[in-house]
Amino acid sequence: MGFIKHAAEGMQNRSEKDPTELARDQLRREGADPDLPHETRHFLYVPGAKAAQQIARSLAGPKRRVDVETSARKGYWIVAVTQSVAITPAAMAGLRAELEAAATPLGGEYDRWQVVVAND
Repeated sequence: MGFIKHAAEGMQNRSEKDPTELARDQLRREGADPDLPHETRHFLYVPGAKAAQQIARSLAGPKRRVDVETSARKGYWIVAVTQSVAITPAAMAGLRAELEAAATPLGGEYDRWQVVVAND
């Protein structure tokens, strides 16, 4: 299994290709169909363990795994959300909007996402 890493979309240079399209291209090169669900992992930086736990509880769901991890960033915790989703611009934008809406009120910020490429 390999990971395709993506920086936050807002940090991309306008001349660069959209991160979702880059992931779709890489999935195709690996022989995977980007329109089928793939495991994705999204990372939120959150100030304080209590806020991280609160965000994790709000994002938990039956088709989603949410973990709270320590961070090298002083005073922050990582909320890692794992969910299978088709890698489409609409799906990724919708998921990011949901995660940002949960994190922002408690001072958290969306960092990046990864997609797992299963090498069967």
